Amino acid sequence: MYFICKVESAHWALKILLQNTLGDLCSVWEAMNNMITLQHTEIKASFETSTHVVGHAFKVTLYKKLLGMVSMYALNQIVAEYEHVSYVGIDSSRCGCVMRITHGLPCACELARYVVGSIPLGVIHMFWRMLSFSDQELSEPEVSIT
Repeated sequence: MYFICKVESAHWALKILLQNTLGDLCSVWEAMNNMITLQHTEIKASFETSTHVVGHAFKVTLYKKLLGMVSMYALNQIVAEYEHVSYVGIDSSRCGCVMRITHGLPCACELARYVVGSIPLGVIHMFWRMLSFSDQELSEPEVSIT
């Protein structure tokens, strides 16, 4: 349902930009390019915000080495997993290590070992540490109206 709403929203925005159905290819191309550029800028701004804004839950020493280096989604997953530490402890048989296996993030039994210190960056899978939004490939479009 969410996807359908996003598509309808984008379709509506394109209709507004085009203003009418009559027009040549150049004007339509220009309007679509402007809309895509605007969407790209919004996504980039949202990404930058997510890398710099730190929630209250992450101001604990436990997450000190991960801030600004790991995605917010991964940090939220670690916070949720940390809630299981009191039940699991360091017993891997009770933990099941599902978070480690499926996401490459520390599971509850691993997090129990870091209670006194902070989680090292090395225990986070590389996928969650790739925080860059490069638009180098967008500098020269592949398709040109000319």
